[in-house]
Amino acid sequence: LIMKYNRQDNSNYNTLSKAQFEEDPRQDYSTTPVYNSKGQLSKYYKLNRNPFETFTLSFAQRLQLRDNLALTVQPYYYWGNGGSFTGQTASVLSNTSDTAGQYDLSNLTSNTYYRPSWTQTWRPGVTTKLKWDINDEHSLDIGYWYERARQSQTQPFISIQDDGNPANVSGKPGGSDQVKDANGNTVQGRNQYTVTPAHKVWLQDSWFVTPDWTLVGGLAYQYVERKGDNKGSLYSAAEKRQATYHEFLPNFSISYKPDSENQLFYNLTRNMRTPPNYVLYNVGDSISTKPELSWNHELGWRFQREDMLLSATLFYMRYTDRQISTTNADGDYEMMNIGSVESKGLELEWSGKLPYNFNYYTSYTYTHSEQKDDIVSNGGHPLPTAGKTVPNVPKNMLNASLGYDDGLYYGSFGGKYVSSFYGDLTNDEKIGGRTVFDVAAGVHLPVDKKIVKSATLRFGIDNLFDKQYLTSVRSTTFNAAAYDGVKASTPYYNVGEERTFSVSLEATF
Repeated sequence: LIMKYNRQDNSNYNTLSKAQFEEDPRQDYSTTPVYNSKGQLSKYYKLNRNPFETFTLSFAQRLQLRDNLALTVQPYYYWGNGGSFTGQTASVLSNTSDTAGQYDLSNLTSNTYYRPSWTQTWRPGVTTKLKWDINDEHSLDIGYWYERARQSQTQPFISIQDDGNPANVSGKPGGSDQVKDANGNTVQGRNQYTVTPAHKVWLQDSWFVTPDWTLVGGLAYQYVERKGDNKGSLYSAAEKRQATYHEFLPNFSISYKPDSENQLFYNLTRNMRTPPNYVLYNVGDSISTKPELSWNHELGWRFQREDMLLSATLFYMRYTDRQISTTNADGDYEMMNIGSVESKGLELEWSGKLPYNFNYYTSYTYTHSEQKDDIVSNGGHPLPTAGKTVPNVPKNMLNASLGYDDGLYYGSFGGKYVSSFYGDLTNDEKIGGRTVFDVAAGVHLPVDKKIVKSATLRFGIDNLFDKQYLTSVRSTTFNAAAYDGVKASTPYYNVGEERTFSVSLEATF
């Protein structure tokens, strides 16, 4: 039985455009209160909060039904509760803010508020697998996975205190200090409840042709349904919508082991990624967003012995209806379907042990991810995206570290290089690469092994040399430069974390 609980009270980093970053890489939310012409708080970093807590519960039970027949049952439960406010200015609410006719705001005067996008998630599920060793050559796996996820997504308006702090950081439904209309209804910028039942069944046969050759073939069927209940907000009327996604997903693999240290392998899998909840609620025809489908090929070699692991893998992935997640001006997530995409590349990995308790790890990835279609913009004009690189995908990544662990003390020093990437589909705006170094150390504390099984005190410094960089795209755009009939739009990026010190105590009971 494994139970985990985590609670964090974070503050958001600001998202910047490339021009803003070049002007001042460290510009963030205002550290002093800024007021509008009415004397109401407009900007302050204490509004840009991101509290979150999670709880997970899982366990596995294996039942040996017969000598050659075993049943494994793995139930789990996930709960999440938290939210974030990422707006550049406090949200304004007045008696004229209701554009969808859902509230009576006659009791309100114009004021500014903290408005977190709050999400509560409940995800119970279970995976069951029956393993039947038919004979020395064949082993059959029959499995079933079921999950019924529920998600509540709200956006209450919460009053701001004189010191600039929200009256209540939590936006959990029913919480105090949330603005209500003249009829006592909590005013929401969004108010959505989604239920997602998901099923997956599969059958897979492992054929041990010889001691050196193994073939695996299988077929899965996945069915996902999203039931959305838009309960009405300032900007949308109450409405219920639903969508279903289903697909047969075959898989095949072959491996050859010429000796105890070497292995050659090839894998082929078919995958489906369903559109997220918010396609049920976004404006326009987002509900018609198709699931992302892909064929994934891997061809590789693996060398392993007691003191070293070395592997090289070629990959080729062909996507249809490739999904890219982005955010709108309010910080809410939206989905972009960029059509067909082809990704191919190489992964290299080398790790092992050195004398005197030292160890090493290094990896390199080359990725060429290319759009195959010209995208039609929101205005109906085609854009020259075919042949362009998918945004937010660097071509080169290199990771290397040197470590030490004698069973009592441990430490490591490592660096990671990430090459440049694009922020828009037409590849008009490129963000430069970066190299960041981290250092970590710790001690494995002596314990009695009765109640406390293990305990470790950890120290770390991330971004040791305080590198200033943009880490990834937050808001992907169609085109960062103007084209005929299509205005330019500005991508925004997540800012890399500055030098950060951490201390943690970890224990296993």
